This record gives sequence, C-alpha cells and structure tokens, in this order.
Amino acid sequence: MSLRIGLISLLSVVALAIAGHRLFYFHQPLGMQVQGIEAHHGDLIFRQGKGVWSPYFAGLNSSTGFSHVGVLIQSGEGFDVLHADADDISQVGGVQKTPLSQFVQESLTVKVKSNHMPQQLKDAFIRHLVLMHEQHLAFDSNFEINDNGSRVYCTEYVWLAAMRAGIKDLGEVITLMGKDLILVDSIYQSRWIN
Repeated sequence: MSLRIGLISLLSVVALAIAGHRLFYFHQPLGMQVQGIEAHHGDLIFRQGKGVWSPYFAGLNSSTGFSHVGVLIQSGEGFDVLHADADDISQVGGVQKTPLSQFVQESLTVKVKSNHMPQQLKDAFIRHLVLMHEQHLAFDSNFEINDNGSRVYCTEYVWLAAMRAGIKDLGEVITLMGKDLILVDSIYQSRWIN
C-alpha cells in the first residue's frame, strides 16, 4: 500500500512538473468540435482530457500533447467513442462506450484521424473493439501489455484490437522505466491513420 502511495506521489510531482513545463496546449473552441468533426466509422479520436492525470500522459506524448485515444463507432445518426478509461482517484474503470459529445466535453482538445486500414482489416479491428467492450474488460492501472489483454489501458485497447485483427504495427512498443508500453504518440504516428 505504501509503495502505491509513494508511486502516486512521485507521479503527481512528475505530472505537475510536466504540466508546468509545457508552455501551450492545443486548445480549440469546444462548441465547434462535435459539429465540425468529419468522422467515419472506425476513425481514431485523440484528446487531451481534463482529468488529473491528463497533463502527465500528455507530457509523455510530447510530440502530440494528447493523453488519450479512442475509436469512433457509428451509433444511429451520430457517433460513440469506444475507449478504456478510469476514475482519476480510484483507478476503477474499463472499456467504455461514450457519446462523442460527452467525450469532447471532457476534453481540452480533440483530433480525429482517418483510419486507412483495408476494409476487411478495419472490420476485424472494430469487431475486436466491440468484443472487448462486451466482455467488460477492466482498466489496467498497472499498464501491463504482457497480460494477454485481461485488463487494458486506452492505447493498449486500441493496439490490442489491431493486433488481433492482424495489424502488427498500429503502435510501437517502447520501454519506459523498465516497462513495455504503447504511447498515444506511437498510435498517432501510425502509417494506418492520418
């Protein structure tokens, strides 16, 4: 327990340092973002959230400044976002389906990138995302990608669905502080989206 509190304290200090170091965020008027988003079923949506941990994760993703990723899914005449998220304090959460308008409202900024996977692979990618949502996968607060997807964090969720669909290079695994991770920047820079 004390190790976890120590880790949270350390991460808090790092998050505040990073947040203070960043001189700008990619703010855009939120009112225009939902109506102005050109999106298609299966596109990826990136955001910098408003949560406690968002500045920390945005700092890790220094080339984009985004802290979170999800996938747009057609829902009636609008879109929902499939993503893995957790409460800032309790770290309880999991794979969720959130209306696009709510996802945007909980963001400082968002960007949609088109998914250019061949249709058969894109369909398989979306099927795996939906399946993991239906399985009610829990949030992976340990950020462990070597657990066969029993729990997932946001980038792991998207990356794992792509892997299971046969796309092995949606994001590159990096090692940070001795831990293998998939960062938002890695998915954002993938050849499969633009």
